[in-house]
Amino acid sequence: MASIPRIRPATPADEQQIARICLLTGADGGDAAGRFGDDTALADVFASPYLHGPSCFAWVVDIGGEARGYVVAAADTEAFQQWFSGEWWPEREPLHTARTDRDGWLLPSAADPTRCLSDAVADYPAHLHIDLLPELQGAGWGRRLIDTLVAQLAEQGVLGVHLVAPRTNKAAQAFYPKVGFARIGDDDDAVTWARSTAPGWVSGAI
Repeated sequence: MASIPRIRPATPADEQQIARICLLTGADGGDAAGRFGDDTALADVFASPYLHGPSCFAWVVDIGGEARGYVVAAADTEAFQQWFSGEWWPEREPLHTARTDRDGWLLPSAADPTRCLSDAVADYPAHLHIDLLPELQGAGWGRRLIDTLVAQLAEQGVLGVHLVAPRTNKAAQAFYPKVGFARIGDDDDAVTWARSTAPGWVSGAI
């Protein structure tokens, strides 16, 4: 009998699978294996820190005891960035710097002490990352993960959450307005999306 997917809080035991999902969806939703030379670097920037850092939350879609999708977030982006730059990345960077970053942006970006900080933080102090394996995409699990996270942030008194998505990830750009996010900023490379945690909030667009 096939296992029924369910959403549950992530645990330390999920870290390896979350890192795998991050890699398999890290190229605009596709497989990023080999793209950065070091297949662990992507998760060390965008996924694993959220299982360890301050004010962080993580939820997974579980099938048969294994994570197949996740949403991770930091409720306090400024505190997270301070921890990431002061503690997490100094320990992780030596594991990656000797290897090739084919695209040339990942490792320098991770070393930037202002990477997560933007004008969005004032009104939407939390930020998130979400990834699902192809088998779960388009079936409503992304919306369920987002709604679960937003409810938790609201319980914690966090006013809103934002994220930055590359313009080249067309699926992501189509997904976020469908799950209550408004476009609040953009540049040549990426779009910033945000959602209030207030009940009944309806997204707009710039």
